[in-house]
Amino acid sequence: MKACILVKTSSGKHKDVSKKIKGMTGVKMVFPTFGRTDVVVDAKVSDFKELASLLSRISRVSGVLATETLIALEV
Repeated sequence: MKACILVKTSSGKHKDVSKKIKGMTGVKMVFPTFGRTDVVVDAKVSDFKELASLLSRISRVSGVLATETLIALEV
């Protein structure tokens, strides 16, 4: 299962948040961005339980204000 996780951070915290998320299990790439979303996380997990675990870990990172998850569809 692939997912794109959009992360909103506290002002000036996007670099610190990106570094902490980058090493998490299931995270393939991390992109700091400009716009409504401060960090985009490309993730690959085995199931919804693993995705929920990753989202929980991301939400506990200092500086993370909110997340939005986009689950990729198989085509």
